[in-house]
Amino acid sequence: MDIRNTRALKTFAAERLGNARDSGKIVLIYSGLVLGLAALTTVIRYVLGLQIDQTSGLSSMGTRSVLSALRTMLPLVQSLAVMCLDVGYLAAMLRVARGQYVSPQTLRLGFDRFWTLLRCSVIQGLIYGGLFFASVYAASMIFVVSPLGQPFMEALTPLVTETSVLSPEILLDQAVAMELLSTMLPMFVILAVVACVLILPISYWFRMANYVIIDKPGLGAFAALMESRKMMRGSCLKLLKLDISYWWYFAALFGISMVSDGEAWLALLGVELPISGDAAYFLFYALYLALQLAAYYFLRSRVEVTYALAYDSIRPEEKKDNGVILGNIFDM
Repeated sequence: MDIRNTRALKTFAAERLGNARDSGKIVLIYSGLVLGLAALTTVIRYVLGLQIDQTSGLSSMGTRSVLSALRTMLPLVQSLAVMCLDVGYLAAMLRVARGQYVSPQTLRLGFDRFWTLLRCSVIQGLIYGGLFFASVYAASMIFVVSPLGQPFMEALTPLVTETSVLSPEILLDQAVAMELLSTMLPMFVILAVVACVLILPISYWFRMANYVIIDKPGLGAFAALMESRKMMRGSCLKLLKLDISYWWYFAALFGISMVSDGEAWLALLGVELPISGDAAYFLFYALYLALQLAAYYFLRSRVEVTYALAYDSIRPEEKKDNGVILGNIFDM
Protein backbone atom coordinates (compact mmCIF):
# COMPACT_ATOMS: atom_id res chain seq x y z
CA MET A 1 0.00 0.00 0.00
CA ASP A 2 1.09 3.57 -0.72
CA ILE A 3 0.57 6.20 1.97
CA ARG A 4 -0.07 8.76 -0.76
CA ASN A 5 -3.21 6.92 -1.90
CA THR A 6 -5.48 7.71 1.04
CA ARG A 7 -8.61 6.31 -0.64
CA ALA A 8 -6.99 2.94 -1.26
CA LEU A 9 -5.67 2.86 2.30
CA LYS A 10 -9.14 3.50 3.72
CA THR A 11 -10.79 0.92 1.48
CA PHE A 12 -8.24 -1.74 2.34
CA ALA A 13 -8.53 -0.87 6.07
CA ALA A 14 -12.30 -1.41 5.93
CA GLU A 15 -11.78 -4.80 4.25
CA ARG A 16 -9.18 -5.90 6.79
CA LEU A 17 -11.38 -4.82 9.68
CA GLY A 18 -14.40 -6.59 8.22
CA ASN A 19 -12.47 -9.83 7.82
CA ALA A 20 -10.79 -9.68 11.25
CA ARG A 21 -12.09 -12.17 13.77
CA ASP A 22 -13.13 -10.76 17.17
CA SER A 23 -12.09 -7.22 16.19
CA GLY A 24 -15.40 -5.82 17.47
CA LYS A 25 -14.94 -7.67 20.76
CA ILE A 26 -11.44 -6.23 21.18
CA VAL A 27 -12.71 -2.71 20.49
CA LEU A 28 -15.47 -3.12 23.06
CA ILE A 29 -13.03 -4.44 25.68
CA TYR A 30 -10.61 -1.58 25.02
CA SER A 31 -13.37 1.03 25.08
CA GLY A 32 -14.89 -0.43 28.23
CA LEU A 33 -11.54 -0.41 30.02
CA VAL A 34 -10.60 3.14 28.98
CA LEU A 35 -14.01 4.72 29.54
CA GLY A 36 -14.70 2.65 32.66
CA LEU A 37 -11.40 3.79 34.11
CA ALA A 38 -12.28 7.41 33.30
CA ALA A 39 -15.69 7.06 34.97
CA LEU A 40 -14.21 5.36 38.04
CA THR A 41 -11.54 8.05 38.38
CA THR A 42 -14.17 10.80 38.12
CA VAL A 43 -16.41 9.21 40.77
CA ILE A 44 -13.52 8.59 43.17
CA ARG A 45 -12.26 12.16 42.75
CA TYR A 46 -15.78 13.43 43.46
CA VAL A 47 -16.07 11.33 46.62
CA LEU A 48 -12.62 12.42 47.78
CA GLY A 49 -13.60 16.04 47.16
CA LEU A 50 -16.65 15.58 49.41
CA GLN A 51 -14.47 14.03 52.11
CA ILE A 52 -11.99 16.90 51.91
CA ASP A 53 -14.80 19.45 52.24
CA GLN A 54 -16.11 17.66 55.34
CA THR A 55 -12.78 17.66 57.14
CA SER A 56 -11.77 20.82 58.98
CA GLY A 57 -9.54 21.95 61.78
CA LEU A 58 -5.90 21.36 62.58
CA SER A 59 -6.51 17.81 63.77
CA SER A 60 -7.71 16.83 60.28
CA MET A 61 -4.89 18.49 58.39
CA GLY A 62 -3.04 15.20 57.83
CA THR A 63 -6.18 13.52 56.55
CA ARG A 64 -6.86 16.39 54.15
CA SER A 65 -3.29 16.22 52.87
CA VAL A 66 -3.54 12.48 52.19
CA LEU A 67 -6.93 12.82 50.49
CA SER A 68 -5.70 15.77 48.39
CA ALA A 69 -2.61 13.82 47.36
CA LEU A 70 -4.76 10.84 46.32
CA ARG A 71 -7.11 13.12 44.40
CA THR A 72 -4.16 14.67 42.59
CA MET A 73 -2.48 11.35 41.80
CA LEU A 74 -5.56 9.63 40.35
CA PRO A 75 -5.45 11.40 36.92
CA LEU A 76 -1.75 10.54 36.63
CA VAL A 77 -2.42 6.86 37.33
CA GLN A 78 -5.30 6.95 34.87
CA SER A 79 -3.16 8.53 32.13
CA LEU A 80 -0.44 5.89 32.59
CA ALA A 81 -2.96 3.06 32.38
CA VAL A 82 -4.59 4.60 29.29
CA MET A 83 -1.14 5.03 27.71
CA CYS A 84 -0.56 1.28 28.00
CA LEU A 85 -4.06 0.40 26.82
CA ASP A 86 -3.68 2.71 23.81
CA VAL A 87 -0.49 0.96 22.73
CA GLY A 88 -2.12 -2.44 23.19
CA TYR A 89 -5.02 -1.22 21.05
CA LEU A 90 -2.59 0.05 18.38
CA ALA A 91 -0.89 -3.36 18.42
CA ALA A 92 -4.27 -5.05 17.87
CA MET A 93 -5.13 -2.73 14.98
CA LEU A 94 -1.67 -3.29 13.50
CA ARG A 95 -2.25 -7.03 13.51
CA VAL A 96 -5.66 -6.46 11.89
CA ALA A 97 -4.01 -4.32 9.20
CA ARG A 98 -1.54 -7.15 8.51
CA GLY A 99 -4.24 -9.80 8.39
CA GLN A 100 -2.77 -11.56 11.43
CA TYR A 101 -4.51 -13.36 14.26
CA VAL A 102 -5.55 -10.99 17.03
CA SER A 103 -7.12 -11.59 20.43
CA PRO A 104 -7.93 -9.56 23.56
CA GLN A 105 -4.56 -10.64 25.00
CA THR A 106 -2.94 -8.18 22.57
CA LEU A 107 -4.23 -5.32 24.72
CA ARG A 108 -1.75 -6.21 27.46
CA LEU A 109 1.24 -5.49 25.21
CA GLY A 110 1.38 -1.86 26.36
CA PHE A 111 1.83 -2.98 29.96
CA ASP A 112 4.64 -5.30 28.88
CA ARG A 113 6.38 -2.27 27.31
CA PHE A 114 5.51 0.09 30.18
CA TRP A 115 8.98 1.40 31.04
CA THR A 116 9.95 1.96 27.42
CA LEU A 117 6.67 3.79 26.82
CA LEU A 118 7.14 5.88 29.96
CA ARG A 119 10.67 6.92 28.99
CA CYS A 120 9.49 7.69 25.47
CA SER A 121 6.68 9.90 26.84
CA VAL A 122 9.07 11.70 29.21
CA ILE A 123 11.57 12.39 26.43
CA GLN A 124 8.83 13.72 24.15
CA GLY A 125 7.40 15.81 26.97
CA LEU A 126 10.79 17.40 27.62
CA ILE A 127 11.28 18.10 23.92
CA TYR A 128 7.81 19.58 23.43
CA GLY A 129 8.07 21.55 26.67
CA GLY A 130 11.39 23.05 25.61
CA LEU A 131 10.00 23.92 22.19
CA PHE A 132 6.92 25.51 23.78
CA PHE A 133 9.01 27.74 26.06
CA ALA A 134 11.16 28.66 23.06
CA SER A 135 7.95 29.52 21.19
CA VAL A 136 6.75 31.72 24.07
CA TYR A 137 10.08 33.55 24.17
CA ALA A 138 10.20 34.05 20.40
CA ALA A 139 6.56 35.15 20.23
CA SER A 140 6.98 37.65 23.07
CA MET A 141 10.08 39.14 21.43
CA ILE A 142 8.29 39.48 18.10
CA PHE A 143 5.26 40.98 19.84
CA VAL A 144 7.25 43.55 21.82
CA VAL A 145 9.44 44.82 18.96
CA SER A 146 6.64 44.86 16.35
CA PRO A 147 3.88 47.47 15.98
CA LEU A 148 1.43 44.82 17.22
CA GLY A 149 2.80 45.27 20.75
CA GLN A 150 2.43 49.04 20.82
CA PRO A 151 -1.14 49.06 22.25
CA PHE A 152 -0.02 46.74 25.05
CA MET A 153 2.97 48.91 25.96
CA GLU A 154 0.82 52.05 25.90
CA ALA A 155 -1.74 50.42 28.21
CA LEU A 156 0.91 49.01 30.56
CA THR A 157 3.19 52.05 30.98
CA PRO A 158 0.75 54.24 32.99
CA LEU A 159 0.11 51.35 35.38
CA VAL A 160 3.71 50.96 36.48
CA THR A 161 4.55 52.86 39.64
CA GLU A 162 8.26 52.92 40.30
CA THR A 163 8.58 52.20 44.00
CA SER A 164 12.17 51.19 43.39
CA VAL A 165 14.35 50.35 40.45
CA LEU A 166 14.40 46.65 41.31
CA SER A 167 10.78 46.13 42.36
CA PRO A 168 8.23 48.01 40.29
CA GLU A 169 4.64 47.78 41.52
CA ILE A 170 1.87 47.24 38.99
CA LEU A 171 -1.63 48.16 40.14
CA LEU A 172 -4.35 46.12 38.43
CA ASP A 173 -8.05 45.58 38.85
CA GLN A 174 -10.29 43.24 36.87
CA ALA A 175 -11.28 45.80 34.23
CA VAL A 176 -7.68 46.86 33.64
CA ALA A 177 -6.53 43.24 33.49
CA MET A 178 -9.16 42.50 30.82
CA GLU A 179 -8.03 45.53 28.84
CA LEU A 180 -4.42 44.37 28.97
CA LEU A 181 -5.46 40.88 27.97
CA SER A 182 -7.33 42.21 24.93
CA THR A 183 -4.20 44.06 23.76
CA MET A 184 -2.24 40.78 24.04
CA LEU A 185 -4.43 38.84 21.60
CA PRO A 186 -1.96 39.42 18.72
CA MET A 187 0.76 37.81 20.84
CA PHE A 188 -1.35 34.67 21.31
CA VAL A 189 -1.84 34.48 17.54
CA ILE A 190 1.93 34.87 17.03
CA LEU A 191 2.53 32.20 19.68
CA ALA A 192 0.18 29.78 17.92
CA VAL A 193 1.97 30.32 14.60
CA VAL A 194 5.47 30.01 16.08
CA ALA A 195 4.50 26.92 18.11
CA CYS A 196 3.08 25.24 15.00
CA VAL A 197 6.24 26.02 13.05
CA LEU A 198 8.50 24.62 15.79
CA ILE A 199 6.45 21.79 17.29
CA LEU A 200 4.34 20.40 14.44
CA PRO A 201 7.25 19.04 12.36
CA ILE A 202 8.81 17.41 15.45
CA SER A 203 5.50 15.81 16.38
CA TYR A 204 5.32 14.23 12.92
CA TRP A 205 8.87 12.94 13.27
CA PHE A 206 7.81 10.97 16.34
CA ARG A 207 4.35 9.84 15.15
CA MET A 208 5.49 6.27 14.51
CA ALA A 209 7.41 5.80 17.77
CA ASN A 210 4.68 3.69 19.39
CA TYR A 211 4.50 1.41 16.36
CA VAL A 212 8.28 1.00 16.49
CA ILE A 213 8.06 0.06 20.17
CA ILE A 214 5.39 -2.52 19.28
CA ASP A 215 7.36 -3.97 16.38
CA LYS A 216 10.82 -3.87 17.97
CA PRO A 217 10.62 -4.63 21.70
CA GLY A 218 14.41 -4.70 21.98
CA LEU A 219 14.77 -1.00 21.15
CA GLY A 220 14.95 1.64 23.86
CA ALA A 221 12.82 4.77 23.99
CA PHE A 222 15.36 7.12 22.39
CA ALA A 223 16.20 4.57 19.69
CA ALA A 224 12.48 4.20 18.91
CA LEU A 225 12.14 7.95 18.52
CA MET A 226 15.15 8.10 16.22
CA GLU A 227 13.81 5.16 14.20
CA SER A 228 10.51 6.98 13.83
CA ARG A 229 12.31 10.14 12.71
CA LYS A 230 14.27 8.22 10.09
CA MET A 231 11.12 6.48 8.92
CA MET A 232 9.16 9.73 8.61
CA ARG A 233 11.82 11.45 6.52
CA GLY A 234 9.98 12.47 3.34
CA SER A 235 6.64 11.16 4.62
CA CYS A 236 5.46 13.96 6.93
CA LEU A 237 3.42 15.75 4.27
CA LYS A 238 1.90 12.44 3.15
CA LEU A 239 0.78 11.68 6.71
CA LEU A 240 -0.51 15.26 7.06
CA LYS A 241 -2.63 14.66 3.96
CA LEU A 242 -4.05 11.53 5.57
CA ASP A 243 -4.76 13.48 8.77
CA ILE A 244 -6.59 16.17 6.83
CA SER A 245 -8.72 13.54 5.08
CA TYR A 246 -9.97 12.50 8.53
CA TRP A 247 -10.94 16.04 9.54
CA TRP A 248 -14.53 14.90 10.19
CA TYR A 249 -13.32 12.28 12.69
CA PHE A 250 -11.24 14.75 14.68
CA ALA A 251 -14.09 17.27 14.53
CA ALA A 252 -16.45 14.62 15.91
CA LEU A 253 -14.05 13.86 18.79
CA PHE A 254 -13.75 17.57 19.55
CA GLY A 255 -17.52 17.96 19.54
CA ILE A 256 -17.92 14.97 21.84
CA SER A 257 -15.33 16.42 24.24
CA MET A 258 -17.44 19.57 24.51
CA VAL A 259 -20.45 17.56 25.69
CA SER A 260 -18.88 16.99 29.10
CA ASP A 261 -19.14 20.77 29.66
CA GLY A 262 -22.77 20.82 28.56
CA GLU A 263 -23.92 22.55 31.73
CA ALA A 264 -21.57 25.47 31.08
CA TRP A 265 -22.75 25.75 27.46
CA LEU A 266 -26.38 25.76 28.58
CA ALA A 267 -25.56 28.49 31.12
CA LEU A 268 -24.11 30.63 28.34
CA LEU A 269 -27.38 30.20 26.45
CA GLY A 270 -29.38 31.14 29.54
CA VAL A 271 -30.82 27.65 29.99
CA GLU A 272 -31.02 26.21 33.50
CA LEU A 273 -31.80 22.56 34.20
CA PRO A 274 -34.19 21.71 37.06
CA ILE A 275 -31.56 19.55 38.77
CA SER A 276 -28.58 20.17 41.03
CA GLY A 277 -25.20 21.15 39.63
CA ASP A 278 -23.61 17.82 40.54
CA ALA A 279 -26.47 15.87 38.96
CA ALA A 280 -26.18 17.95 35.77
CA TYR A 281 -22.43 17.37 35.66
CA PHE A 282 -22.77 13.59 35.90
CA LEU A 283 -25.65 13.60 33.41
CA PHE A 284 -23.54 15.30 30.75
CA TYR A 285 -20.52 13.20 31.68
CA ALA A 286 -22.54 10.01 31.16
CA LEU A 287 -23.70 11.35 27.80
CA TYR A 288 -20.09 12.13 26.91
CA LEU A 289 -19.01 8.56 27.76
CA ALA A 290 -21.83 7.08 25.68
CA LEU A 291 -20.90 9.20 22.65
CA GLN A 292 -17.23 8.36 23.14
CA LEU A 293 -18.06 4.66 23.19
CA ALA A 294 -19.98 5.02 19.93
CA ALA A 295 -17.09 6.91 18.32
CA TYR A 296 -14.59 4.26 19.43
CA TYR A 297 -16.70 1.37 18.16
CA PHE A 298 -17.94 2.77 14.84
CA LEU A 299 -15.18 5.18 13.83
CA ARG A 300 -11.86 4.80 15.58
CA SER A 301 -11.07 1.22 14.59
CA ARG A 302 -11.21 1.98 10.88
CA VAL A 303 -9.09 5.11 11.41
CA GLU A 304 -6.44 3.27 13.42
CA VAL A 305 -6.22 0.39 10.96
CA THR A 306 -5.67 2.97 8.22
CA TYR A 307 -2.83 4.56 10.19
CA ALA A 308 -1.36 1.09 10.79
CA LEU A 309 -1.37 0.50 7.03
CA ALA A 310 0.31 3.88 6.59
CA TYR A 311 3.01 2.80 9.04
CA ASP A 312 3.57 -0.46 7.17
CA SER A 313 3.82 1.44 3.90
CA ILE A 314 6.76 3.56 5.07
CA ARG A 315 8.63 1.24 7.44
CA PRO A 316 11.81 -0.42 6.15
CA GLU A 317 11.36 -4.02 5.05
CA GLU A 318 12.49 -6.56 7.62
CA LYS A 319 14.65 -9.53 6.71
CA LYS A 320 12.73 -12.78 6.66
CA ASP A 321 14.97 -14.32 9.33
CA ASN A 322 14.52 -11.49 11.82
CA GLY A 323 11.87 -13.35 13.78
CA VAL A 324 8.26 -12.52 14.56
CA ILE A 325 7.36 -8.84 14.72
CA LEU A 326 4.59 -8.95 17.31
CA GLY A 327 5.26 -12.28 18.98
CA ASN A 328 3.81 -15.71 18.38
CA ILE A 329 0.24 -15.47 17.11
CA PHE A 330 -0.95 -18.03 19.64
CA ASP A 331 0.36 -15.86 22.48
CA MET A 332 -1.55 -12.79 21.38
